[in-house]
Amino acid sequence: MGVDLVPVVAAALLMLTVFDTTVATNRAARRRLRDADRPAGRNPTGALSALGRRLSRGAVEPEDEALVGTLALVAAAAAVAFGPAAGLLGLSGVVGAVVVRRRSRRRRRVLQVERHLPEVIDLLGLVVGAGRPTVKALADIGPRVSEPFRSELLAVVRRTSAGEPFVDSVRRLRESLGAGVSPVVYAVTAAEIDGAPLRPALQRAADEAHRRRRVRAQEAARRAPVLMLFPLVFCVLPAFCLLTVVPLLLKTVSDLGFSP
Repeated sequence: MGVDLVPVVAAALLMLTVFDTTVATNRAARRRLRDADRPAGRNPTGALSALGRRLSRGAVEPEDEALVGTLALVAAAAAVAFGPAAGLLGLSGVVGAVVVRRRSRRRRRVLQVERHLPEVIDLLGLVVGAGRPTVKALADIGPRVSEPFRSELLAVVRRTSAGEPFVDSVRRLRESLGAGVSPVVYAVTAAEIDGAPLRPALQRAADEAHRRRRVRAQEAARRAPVLMLFPLVFCVLPAFCLLTVVPLLLKTVSDLGFSP
């Protein structure tokens, strides 16, 4: 009787995983829409997020907690249904999935920063050139730029309003947005500390950001033909052979008097 219950327990665990993941995703989407202007926090989105947070003990990002909880539950179901070896395989899958997802998110964030940085610098230069102080300029352009700049620039304004030195708050952008924003950080901090002209430095940073984005676009354009080889070889050419070569061969065999 106990053996007969193993598939039932495994199926119940998997159904709970799917249900809780769906509910957690919907809650997270509603929270992002409701709290778009608030700083990101470690908010639970379901039982699986709580499980992942307890298992990881802060070792993973909040966005990965639901994934850790889901895969841990799947690994437990596999261990119950198929034995300890399957459970160990599931745990290795948990680690691998978290590493791959973290790298993918980091890569995607770098590309987002590189894509939107030129417009952010141009907009900041226009507002500063109009006579606005740098802090006020960041507050003005923060709601009008794309993520991840929107949340990070508004965080700089909030920290400065809370009493943190503006220069220290701006320097933290290199940690959150990456080394790509270093020219902007250097320009702003030099203007605040030494009184260096900000507008020319921003113009140079904008030119460099535009150049890097143009180089990235050219590299992507050069990779496009290589990426198109897979669908061409495995999809287009077989279909072409089936529609043209195969009927011709069948017709030739039929004309020669052989049965196909």
